[in-house]
Amino acid sequence: MINKVFAVKDIKVGAFMAPFFMRSKGEAIRAFTDFANDGQSMPSKHPEDFCLYEIGTWDDDTGSLVSIPMESLGLAADFVRSKDG
Repeated sequence: MINKVFAVKDIKVGAFMAPFFMRSKGEAIRAFTDFANDGQSMPSKHPEDFCLYEIGTWDDDTGSLVSIPMESLGLAADFVRSKDG
């Protein structure tokens, strides 16, 4: 199965966190949204400092990892839910 590869960049540090694998952009955005809203993670504490990127694909049948031109999917701040709703 082909999975998409994503990574979160800490803009203040200038480095990426470890990559992670999801079936789709939507699934990755949902996970990042949860991360940005959990109240304990660095992205939830500093949402303007963390950005989600799609960086490649992973084929778990062949072990092939292919990089793609990175695509920014948004800052954690873009996914923070309001406290009143």
